[in-house]
Amino acid sequence: MRKIISSIVLLALVSSMIFSSIPVSVYADSQSDSLIRIASQARDQVKIQLSKVDATQEIKDKFELGSEQIKLLIEAVSIEDVPTARQHFLSAMTIFNNIIQQISDRPSTAKAELSGVDPATADTSRIAQELDRLERYTAQLKRIAINNEFALDSSKSYNLIEQARNDLRDGNSDLAISAIPEIKQSIIELNQILKEKTRQYTTERAKTLAGKHLEDLDRLIEEAEEMEVSDGTIGKLLEARKNLNSLSDASVEQIINEVKRIMSVKQDFEKSKADRIESRYQDLESKIDRLSNYPSDIPELDKAKTMYSELRDLVSTGNYNEAIRLLNSLNNLINEIQNSITDKEEATEATEERHTSLSDSKADRIKIKIQRLEVEMNQLDEKIGDEAVSKRWLNNAFSLLEDAKNQVDSSDNTLKIIMKIEQIIKRINTYYNQ
Repeated sequence: MRKIISSIVLLALVSSMIFSSIPVSVYADSQSDSLIRIASQARDQVKIQLSKVDATQEIKDKFELGSEQIKLLIEAVSIEDVPTARQHFLSAMTIFNNIIQQISDRPSTAKAELSGVDPATADTSRIAQELDRLERYTAQLKRIAINNEFALDSSKSYNLIEQARNDLRDGNSDLAISAIPEIKQSIIELNQILKEKTRQYTTERAKTLAGKHLEDLDRLIEEAEEMEVSDGTIGKLLEARKNLNSLSDASVEQIINEVKRIMSVKQDFEKSKADRIESRYQDLESKIDRLSNYPSDIPELDKAKTMYSELRDLVSTGNYNEAIRLLNSLNNLINEIQNSITDKEEATEATEERHTSLSDSKADRIKIKIQRLEVEMNQLDEKIGDEAVSKRWLNNAFSLLEDAKNQVDSSDNTLKIIMKIEQIIKRINTYYNQ
């Protein structure tokens, strides 16, 4: 018996350490299973001890109450209701500790309940002890109600207990004993009311949680559209929102099951989002590096580098929501810079063409075009790395470029080849930047 008591006390100590040292967010994420295991172990140990003694109905009722708290603990954990889960856990541990203490205080030769004792032979101290236990049981129910902010009127039980004590002090032990069944019945009613209130609260909490997940899904769908993720991913999010929105009259279990599925979808999306952000982040890094090597001064490049540094910090800390907003702004800025450079180059090229001597041959202009294409393709080759599809297309473009070099004198054919190469480059850029 001492070993079992020590085990229960140890479990209670572990639980107090958990709650005093671990933040709520961590508790909700990584400690829930541990708390359920601790409470379940306490319940199993108490059940073993109850099988070895002649337990009173009061003790059996307490055990059922403690087991009910574990069920509610599991439900609260499932719907991420951390405060409620904590209360159910502590309530269960308190009840099981109380049962073990009550068993240890009882004589080894347990007797029948007082309701069956002959009034003429009843022991006054035993009656008082029974009333004390019933009062502690009532107080325990009251504490559970207070912890969960439930209204629970326990005045009937307390009044009956007080009246029985007065009868006992006045020497009317028979009246005190006869009141015990009524006291126990009032406590059973309190227990039933408490269970019903707890179930109602759990249902409302599950519906509130479902509403929160609906808001999260709306936000994720908006993010997915901004990031241009696949239609399949967006479809899963839309389907999850539709399913959850249809559960307004569903049971707690149905809501919990759907929330679990949604959490899985959200986790998949978050991983996909992180990968997508990382890919776009690296792509912007490459663009900034290339712009840094541009021979002319770019006024907005310093601003782009500053934004890139901020983006790098956000990505490294996992602040993806802020990273998405900054990433889009940086991408727009870089596009503006590149467009500005293109406009300047085209203007320069047009000026050069206007001043080109009439003696310049068409073949010379084609050679210049081929040289520019070759530079652009070499830069593109560094950008795409080992990406299989883009690599295959680029190799085809290099092959066409060699054909163009060999057919410079045949200007019409060469121009057709150059157009094909330009189309391939455009296709690669579109595919790679998706």
